[in-house]
Amino acid sequence: MNFSEGLYSDTSIHNVPSGLSQGQGGGLYVQSNVVTSYKIGIPTKRCGYALLGDVLQASKSITGLFNYRESSVVQTLLATINDATDDDTQLFALSGGTWSEITAAETAWANKANINVEMEHFLGECFFVGHGTTDGFISPRNYRLSTDTFGTNNTTGMPSAKFIKRYRDRLYIANTFIGGTATPFRMYYSTVPSSGAITWDTTNNYIDVDYNEAITGIGSNWDKMVLFTEYSAFFFTNPPIIKKLAWDVGCSNHRTIRNIGQYMIWTSMDGVHMSQGGGYPVNISGRVKDFVQFVNTTNSFAEVVDEEYHLYIGAVTVNGISYANTTLIFNLATGTWRVHEYYDNMSVFAKYYINGQDFMMMGSTSGFVHQLGKYTDSTLVTTDNSQPIHSMFQTGALDFGHPSLKKMLNNLTVYSDRAQGLSLKARVIDANNQGVSHWQTLGELSSYITEFSIRPREGNFIQIEGVENGSNQYWSLLGMTYDVDVIETARK
Repeated sequence: MNFSEGLYSDTSIHNVPSGLSQGQGGGLYVQSNVVTSYKIGIPTKRCGYALLGDVLQASKSITGLFNYRESSVVQTLLATINDATDDDTQLFALSGGTWSEITAAETAWANKANINVEMEHFLGECFFVGHGTTDGFISPRNYRLSTDTFGTNNTTGMPSAKFIKRYRDRLYIANTFIGGTATPFRMYYSTVPSSGAITWDTTNNYIDVDYNEAITGIGSNWDKMVLFTEYSAFFFTNPPIIKKLAWDVGCSNHRTIRNIGQYMIWTSMDGVHMSQGGGYPVNISGRVKDFVQFVNTTNSFAEVVDEEYHLYIGAVTVNGISYANTTLIFNLATGTWRVHEYYDNMSVFAKYYINGQDFMMMGSTSGFVHQLGKYTDSTLVTTDNSQPIHSMFQTGALDFGHPSLKKMLNNLTVYSDRAQGLSLKARVIDANNQGVSHWQTLGELSSYITEFSIRPREGNFIQIEGVENGSNQYWSLLGMTYDVDVIETARK
């Protein structure tokens, strides 16, 4: 068997692909903290995450996180967070594994707390905008790492804004605030750089969209800017200025808009959408649609690492199972989904470049930044910040090609190159009692080949569950062989 189809949470347990036929990929009805796209089709426990530096501010949420690259050799990870009294916004930079506060930011953003701070690098500097529901907009600022300079360079006359994006040779800000007036449907853009400097002509250099729905996010791909409202998307190019309605598909949160090469991916209340810039976007979240539609996606955020789209949705209940601190992950290469549940509640994601690779950084609501491990790490991360990882999967209901016939379920032989404490359970569905039996423990994997006797032994369908909760290195399941006899002729 193989499970190359990943998670199938949008169907009944009877319609999950079994993978029993030659050349057919199987799926999983439940897949928490289990990866099937690292070694294709092989269920494998995910890696854990470790602290990146010490706490920035205890018990406060990371409100902004960004990989600022001044150049190809000069970079840092920037993070924003409330101060201890929830009055001001602080800015920290990572240096040698230690977080150092850039104190000028707290002065500039005094009396501004719980701000979603957005960042963008341009001309070797990092520019900041942001907004909070209670304290409103922060003043735009910028920072240069090599000179450790935080201030107003290149931001004179720049409006406050919720969102910021670099496109072609200009800087763009959207959903803005200028002269004491909010302009939620407006996008301003800078001049083209001259001698390493830009200016802001707020009389001429702006564009309005919709006039009814506020801009909820902006992205850039295919040499176009894409401006989203909650219900629509507009294409914009400059120069010359060309604006047109692209799709009646909106975006719930700016932080869900990410690119994987030619693809732009974002999230709306209806699901996760993907576009190549031409034609209508495709809703790719069918297999996990309940996860997306059962949460408030205006609170969601995402990042892309290694051609995987990580979408954080928080707490959700799907098919009677409650998930906590939940991330949905779409693997572009296989077109499959899986679910991660983390020990910590996350507040923002960012990609960070380390020694030739991109890594997922996760800001938490407890004031820490975490680095998600990879299977290729020299030292595997086996816990979530020293906490054990609970991994679980369930197959669909397997009928072995004869759903109406009762079978004698004899033995199950399991193959695993990394057993690592994985325990298996089984349950049957019997037409006589028209119900599902309780899960019965088969046992724990202990070697490359392990054989179990199945109890109860008779039924029309069988379903297998795998569970492991611990700090062991990851387990992986190569496949299973079922010893099954049909003991009942077809009903007439």
